[in-house]
Amino acid sequence: VGQFLNLSSFAEQILVHENALCAVDKDMPMDKACLIGCGVITGVGSVFHSAKVEPGSTVAVLGCGGVGLAAINGAAIAGASRIIAVDLSDEKLQMAVRFGATDTVNPGKVNAIEAVKELTKGGVHYSFECVGLKQTAEQAYHMLRPRGVATVIGMISPGVNIEIPGIELLATEKRLQGAIMGSNRFRVDFPRLIELYRQGKLHLDDLVSDRIGLEGITGALQNLKDNKGTVARQVVVFD
Repeated sequence: VGQFLNLSSFAEQILVHENALCAVDKDMPMDKACLIGCGVITGVGSVFHSAKVEPGSTVAVLGCGGVGLAAINGAAIAGASRIIAVDLSDEKLQMAVRFGATDTVNPGKVNAIEAVKELTKGGVHYSFECVGLKQTAEQAYHMLRPRGVATVIGMISPGVNIEIPGIELLATEKRLQGAIMGSNRFRVDFPRLIELYRQGKLHLDDLVSDRIGLEGITGALQNLKDNKGTVARQVVVFD
């Protein structure tokens, strides 16, 4: 069975490369540690490694699912002065505040680009696209101030192209980049993220929406579809 990014899923046992393994202290709850291995290390890693967010900077995060919430949490840990959460779900925006968002924008009610620029008096230093759509990737770029950095984290479908004005790349020095799994250094980053959780800075507890057995996968997927605004991560627990 092929394993996407050496992660696999919904299996009691998998065979992975040694680079995808690290030791986890026995006192670390596994239902929290499992969140780090994909969504959290992607969101937080993109903040620290891919974009290198600086203290005092401004950040916009488009999409407040599990990865987006982790990016918001990472931006707060990095010391961003203003973190703007952007999502169509008011429930997700409420969750984003718990993870460190200072402002929220619902694109279904206002022009998201204009709202972000107004809040920051010209645009953010860093933006993170956590949806995987052409529209939101382009919005992330247009929310930047000059010399800002937009990082695309969402998995954009093959064959979809992102369009941005070429002159802006030259005249404003804005940057558009991608990041896979937060440009992580797995064996280094995983223990560090555990330590941030122990210090109360990484909010893994708030990411867990439910705990299910392996037999509950179908229901969990339906729950994700039916309750997009309230589901962050459903954790499969093995007896």
